Amino acid sequence: MDDYRILPRNRFFEVVGGIMFENRGNDKVAMLSEIDMSEAIRLRESVAAETGEKPSYTAIVVFALARALREHDYANRTTIEWPFYRRIVQHNQVNVTVAVARDSPGLEQATYAGTIRDADTLSLVELNRQLRQLANAEGEHGERWELFHRIVTRLPPILARRILRIPYLWPNLWIQHRGGPAMVSSPAKYGVDMLVGNWPWPIGFSFGLVKERPIVINGEVCARPTMMLIMSFDRRLMAGAPAARFFNGVADMISQAEARIGPESHRSP
Repeated sequence: MDDYRILPRNRFFEVVGGIMFENRGNDKVAMLSEIDMSEAIRLRESVAAETGEKPSYTAIVVFALARALREHDYANRTTIEWPFYRRIVQHNQVNVTVAVARDSPGLEQATYAGTIRDADTLSLVELNRQLRQLANAEGEHGERWELFHRIVTRLPPILARRILRIPYLWPNLWIQHRGGPAMVSSPAKYGVDMLVGNWPWPIGFSFGLVKERPIVINGEVCARPTMMLIMSFDRRLMAGAPAARFFNGVADMISQAEARIGPESHRSP
């Protein structure tokens, strides 16, 4: 028996790996915080009891992120970069993109990035429904997945990379195909505690598994359900202090979910 074998080409990694250079590692900084999820868990249970629909942790994170982008509009920005023309783009809509795993023949271990538009106007229940459509590739997300699938599987990799890079150069195409500045991803369902993502979006939020961990409350060590929340951001778009205010805005809303998300869990603002 041979010591190794060469696997077939994976078109997804060939194509997507070619556009990751957009994500300039030298310009990225990461922040993280451990969040007490006690209120978020109680909120999920109360919403499930009232509506029959239990919101996911992703829905709670997207809800908090969308409201923070609306409040801290300096974070709702992207860049356009031509060789001799570089500008910052201020977005007027709050769109949040979410990464979901997708397996299909020829695109094993692929990731689909679907956008929830005007996320700051949606209630927690509405966000949860849209996330379910995204995960199941229903409606608009199904059409966009089919388009992405055709580009990656039917075109030569070099041409597919060039096509997928076009939104990086035009603000209207970025909004149409990539949404806004923020991407949310999570490996929590696989039991991972923490992930620092490296996506071609200016802001990346990821969160880990919610489980009981020891924390100090009122000077005493006790077990509480917590999760790690991580943000990576492009420091060309915002400096450390405003980025910290933005990040804490997201973290505080999640940790105070009953008081700050609960009133808007069933209705749009």
